Amino acid sequence: MSPDLLDILLLLFGGYFLVGVIFKPSIFWERGRILRTRNIIGDQKTLIMYGVLSVVMIGVGLWGSFQ
Repeated sequence: MSPDLLDILLLLFGGYFLVGVIFKPSIFWERGRILRTRNIIGDQKTLIMYGVLSVVMIGVGLWGSFQ
């Protein structure tokens, strides 16, 4: 029942993305990839996409930790 390295990484990156989506710090929100995504699909859809991505990453990391 100990988490693997992949589970820990998923939890860490998912948490990073979730904090970035909620608080929108410039170090996250003005990065190249996110800035390009914002220019292509808009701020609101980018927010939703990265929010869903972070929740999925955290969910998979938690699920894998308890397998």
